[in-house]
Amino acid sequence: MTVMYHRRTRGGPSRILALMQSTFWTPERVPGEVELAVWRAGAGAPLVCIHGITAQHRAFNALARHLGEEYELVGVDLRGRGDSDKPGSGYGLEAHAEDITRVLDHLGLERAALVGHSMGAFVALQAALSHPGRVKALVLLDGGWPRPETPPEALTEEQEREAEETRKGLERAYRRLEMVFETPDDYLDFWFPDRGLTLDDLPPDLADYYRYDLGEVEGGYQPKASLAAAQEDAPGVTERAPTAGELRGVRAPVALARPTAGFFPDAPPLISAEARLMMSEVLDFRSDTVLEGATHYTMMFDPHAAAVARAIRDFLESL
Repeated sequence: MTVMYHRRTRGGPSRILALMQSTFWTPERVPGEVELAVWRAGAGAPLVCIHGITAQHRAFNALARHLGEEYELVGVDLRGRGDSDKPGSGYGLEAHAEDITRVLDHLGLERAALVGHSMGAFVALQAALSHPGRVKALVLLDGGWPRPETPPEALTEEQEREAEETRKGLERAYRRLEMVFETPDDYLDFWFPDRGLTLDDLPPDLADYYRYDLGEVEGGYQPKASLAAAQEDAPGVTERAPTAGELRGVRAPVALARPTAGFFPDAPPLISAEARLMMSEVLDFRSDTVLEGATHYTMMFDPHAAAVARAIRDFLESL
């Protein structure tokens, strides 16, 4: 069921149109049965950037700005998101990993470093497992923890907390996907209730992210991400992601960056101390950056994105 959402907002069509047209990303299409939208920014060695479960490539706006003089960021809209095709089915970590290799083929890259945020980190790990020769390095941004091998009834208290935090975050992200917002500013009211914010009030990187997240539909704007895609992908993270034993097969060096909070400022981090320790034991960890005061979402935008960019730069220069 589609839900209409409206509140009275400031601004008008000219401001919205100007925002739509102002971006430093250059688009192109990756052909195939499922066409992918790929966006490029910067110049230098390529970094293939993979977003989260209901997001799109503009999640990497700030990183592209910080790294663009040294690296070319290749932002991929995963199938079912952004401007990529949205089939009714055919999702999952393996499908996304194959899509990433299609992107590499399209760009003529034998190997590349992958940067994955949230579910994108799990996709990056799957790509490294399925096609080890194609992945030069991995940057995991608050994602990629091992799937517990114990049955649900035997989970530790910490593992149960991690699962519950993930469920709560996904429920909120999913809820917006069937909603129609009369204006983009109404969309902001969903994310920032009762604050009366408009796109003009946000930093440009964040405003651009929210505007690209929406597509025009009858009656207003709706998030581009497919609810069917998100629902089919979710078990890939919670039930079918690699276990610690399987992650031992990842040969690429790994950098991790993680916030001190989860989806919300008062929520515990998604990567627990137990999960972080396990990751360090099975992956070729080269760096671990902790972002004080950041959440799963805010880590991708300034001021925290500057620290993430430094960590990525230092990691890649050390290889």
